[in-house]
Amino acid sequence: MAGRALADLRRELHALGMTTEERDVFLTRSGDPMLSLAPGLIVWAGSEWFRWIGERNRWRYHTTGDPAGAARLVRRVYERL
Repeated sequence: MAGRALADLRRELHALGMTTEERDVFLTRSGDPMLSLAPGLIVWAGSEWFRWIGERNRWRYHTTGDPAGAARLVRRVYERL
């Protein structure tokens, strides 16, 4: 499930002009996928939530049911790096 969520997020990021490659995808010890977009910007995909560190170094969460919304939020952080 988390793998599918990450694939959906990558598709939505691509639609926004942010391409990702397979080499950007890693697995946590528990097997959850994560996407490394830039130094300091890693998105974890769980079964229900995407999470990343956003503005003011605070955790941000967004439901995996809305990958387009998550992609827009992640893109904002990416553009500020």
